[in-house]
Amino acid sequence: MSSKEAGNCFETIACEYLEQKELKLVTRNYRVNDGEVDLIMKDGQYWVFIEVKYRQNDRMYDIREVLEPEQKKRIKRTAKLFLHQHKISEFEVRIRFDFVGITGTPFQIEWLQDAF
Repeated sequence: MSSKEAGNCFETIACEYLEQKELKLVTRNYRVNDGEVDLIMKDGQYWVFIEVKYRQNDRMYDIREVLEPEQKKRIKRTAKLFLHQHKISEFEVRIRFDFVGITGTPFQIEWLQDAF
């Protein structure tokens, strides 16, 4: 399995997990210029932009270790472009940036809301 196929697999696992928590999928793998958001979902009134990561060992994620400041900026910039492209004012909606870490086998899922 290629790394892209593996990434899609873990994004699917994360998406299904979040859908069980009542979030609604808007789109996957939204890309513009140099940025990408793995999952864009709605959680009630919130637009949620989600980064998904997988680690083989069962050590849970520390968000400070996983996402560099520049990557967080890129995700936020990409989210703003998504909202602008869809004519949604970032000042009139609620926005949240979440992180889903998947570890081990069997999988353990850690969902950090408002992670950055």
